[in-house]
Amino acid sequence: MLRSFILKVSLLVVTALLCVGVPIVNAEGVNWTSPTTERLNSVYMVSASDAWAVGDWGTIIHWNGTEWSNVTSPTIFGLCSVSMVSADDGWAVGTLGTIIHWNGTEWSTVTSPPQTFYSVHMVGASDGWAVGYEGTIIRWNGTDWSNVTSPTTERLLSVDAVSASDAWAVGDHGTIIRWTGTEWIPEFPPTILTPLLTSLTLVAVVMAKTISKKRRSASLPSKTQS
Repeated sequence: MLRSFILKVSLLVVTALLCVGVPIVNAEGVNWTSPTTERLNSVYMVSASDAWAVGDWGTIIHWNGTEWSNVTSPTIFGLCSVSMVSADDGWAVGTLGTIIHWNGTEWSTVTSPPQTFYSVHMVGASDGWAVGYEGTIIRWNGTDWSNVTSPTTERLLSVDAVSASDAWAVGDHGTIIRWTGTEWIPEFPPTILTPLLTSLTLVAVVMAKTISKKRRSASLPSKTQS
C-alpha cells in the first residue's frame, strides 16, 4: 500500500513538473530556458550559433549560440513556420495571410493573400514557396509573393524544395503534390480519386440493376395468343 502510494505521488510530481516546464538538459548538462510560455510551432537553424523559432501570438525567439531570447515581432497573429536563407534573410508565415521578413536587423510584415499559411520553404533569396488553407500556393520571386495554380483544394500543411524545379507539398487526407519546374501536379490526389471511385461505383450499380432486370424478364413465361 505504502509503495503504491509513493509511486502515485511520484508520478503526480513528475506530471506537474512537465506541465510547468523544466529546463532542457543536453548531454553536457547545460540548461536552456525558454523566454516564452507561448506554443512554438517551427524552428530553423542557420548555424550552430544562429537559429529562429516562431509560434502563437506572433512569438519570435532567437538563438545566439548561448541562449534563446525574445525578438520584437511585427504581428500578433500566430506564426506557423519559419525558413531562413541566411543570417540576414528569412521568412515566417502564419494565420490570416501573415507573412513577415527578416532583413538582418528587424522583422517586418509583407503584403500577401489573406489565406492562412502553414509552411514556408526558401530555395534561395529569390525563390521560395508557402502553402496553406484550401490548397493555396504562393511563390516568392525575389520581389513579391504571387499565387500559383494549385491542383488541390485540400489544406496543405508542409512544403519543401530540392531546387527551383523540384518541390513537394503535403496536406490533409493524404494529399501529396509535386512541383515539376512548370506546374504543381498531384501525386496522390484524393480530390480526384474520390469522385472517380464514386462514379465507378454508380456505374457498377446501374449495370448490376440492368443485368438483373434482363435476367428477370428472360425468366418470365411468354404469353401466347389463343
